[in-house]
Amino acid sequence: MFETLEVGKRIKGSEFNKLALPLRQNLLAAQFDLAERDYPVIIVIAGLDGAGKGSLVHRLNEWMDPRGIQTNTFWEHSDEEESRPFFWRFWRRLPARGQIGIFLGSWYTAPAQAMLEGHIDAAEFAVRCKQIETFEHTLVDDGAVIIKIWLHVSKETQRLQLEGMAPDKQQNPRVSDHPYELVGKYEQTLEVCEQLILGTDSSHSPWQLIESEDRNYRDITAGQIVLDAMTAKSSTPAQTMVQNGQRPTTISAQPTVLDTVDLSLTMERDRYKEQLSKYQARLQDLAWVAYRRKRSVVAVFEGWDAAGKGSAIRRVTGAIDPRLYRLVQFAAPTDEELAHQYLWRFWRNIERDGRCTFFDRSWYGRVLVERVEGYATADEWQRAYAEINQFEQQLVEHGSIVVKFWIHISKDEQIKRFKAREKEAHKRHKITEEDWRNREKWHEYAQAVDQMVSRTSTSHAPWTLVSGDDKPYARIQILKTFCKTMKRALED
Repeated sequence: MFETLEVGKRIKGSEFNKLALPLRQNLLAAQFDLAERDYPVIIVIAGLDGAGKGSLVHRLNEWMDPRGIQTNTFWEHSDEEESRPFFWRFWRRLPARGQIGIFLGSWYTAPAQAMLEGHIDAAEFAVRCKQIETFEHTLVDDGAVIIKIWLHVSKETQRLQLEGMAPDKQQNPRVSDHPYELVGKYEQTLEVCEQLILGTDSSHSPWQLIESEDRNYRDITAGQIVLDAMTAKSSTPAQTMVQNGQRPTTISAQPTVLDTVDLSLTMERDRYKEQLSKYQARLQDLAWVAYRRKRSVVAVFEGWDAAGKGSAIRRVTGAIDPRLYRLVQFAAPTDEELAHQYLWRFWRNIERDGRCTFFDRSWYGRVLVERVEGYATADEWQRAYAEINQFEQQLVEHGSIVVKFWIHISKDEQIKRFKAREKEAHKRHKITEEDWRNREKWHEYAQAVDQMVSRTSTSHAPWTLVSGDDKPYARIQILKTFCKTMKRALED
């Protein structure tokens, strides 16, 4: 889940200064507008220790009028709080209508710490997450805007922050009851954080994940998230603010998770043939083991147009007995499919236990093409992340082995393949006007993929980003991943 939060998103000081002033003006305008509204705004700042949660709270108070903001911290618990039900301490601190309440340390802190320290088990943790979801739903039903921001830093950055050695570390000593409580528990903490986010992510109060290595990027991004949520609720879009002389915030292009894929990787033809035979034989055996153990496989193949999904799928299916798999290909939904919830057409194609279902394009169309092309509303594609995670969780809990591939290629390689398809009669049908149109929105799709991976790459159903400029290399990477995932699952 956190792969896209360590890709080096940064904003230089000069750019930060240009972005900060209009963002501050717009935030103030939205705050003054909120004062006339009949609902509150609740901002939850959460994330890893050392990610700059306190610094972000200071920045929000600096950019807006602190007289209309109530900042709440819960790092010390009083006897008064402990002698009452858990949510009492938060109910009494909720902001009034027209006001903003910032929660640094919130209803998320206690269950996360309890799970991390082994005081509660997975079942109790799930109950706590459900209680939180119900609590937030109650507030939203009453009109509240809940903005949940999760800050992430790498293991090394966290270590430097906790030890006071970070390059931009403030001189003031860290104030915490357990300043080193996460040292040595980074990976375990990420597992708990993932469960927490998945268990409490919803359309009415979604999580917003921010890479927090660079404080400039962190602050601008968080400020824009707050502004977008406030203006969306008030129906006062940024365009109105522009007319009032306030420029919208436009952050320069930032790296995405796709930029971490090394597209220079290649494989010699002789090596490819050797590896192909090796992994296809291994996959054939694993497919029969899965069949005998009644473990189904659900495989998703996504990627750019002309990325080589079809040829990669053929190398996988070519290793499996035809009786053991079914390939399902999806295009635009039919009238019958549109008459149902969008996951319906995928649920009905899942094969029985012991068989494999291969999806050439999948439910991720909701957060990719439907999002970018406007076929789904913002509310529909934003809530789809939680719906997809729940769908895949149900598959895994049933015993299915879920594998997901995004095949990445460069823009230069794509145009090369487009032109090759136009020249070859037996491939000409593969290139359409829609492919050319989609290419014009490369940046929008890259941003959608970046968010898709960060929101849906989970421990039980992780994404594999495939280096696809060299087709032989991509095919072997997919086959190796397939075998490794199945072997690990079947050994459990």
